[in-house]
Amino acid sequence: MMSKSHNKQKDGQAILEYTAGMIVVCLLINGMIGVFRWGMMDMAERRFDHEAVLRNASLSTEQQLNPDFHQVRPMK
Repeated sequence: MMSKSHNKQKDGQAILEYTAGMIVVCLLINGMIGVFRWGMMDMAERRFDHEAVLRNASLSTEQQLNPDFHQVRPMK
């Protein structure tokens, strides 16, 4: 038969392991949200830049072929 103190230790260990696991999961989710947000914002800015070239008659669409046409958005 297990003693009460042994059960409390097991319960305490389970709570600590769950808490540590949830902290890691939350950090991973936060990191994924940051990366996806950065990627989507960069894609939106790239699209706006391309549409601005298409709307402006004085700019040629050949500018879009330049590899430095759009600067990548810095990750914050």
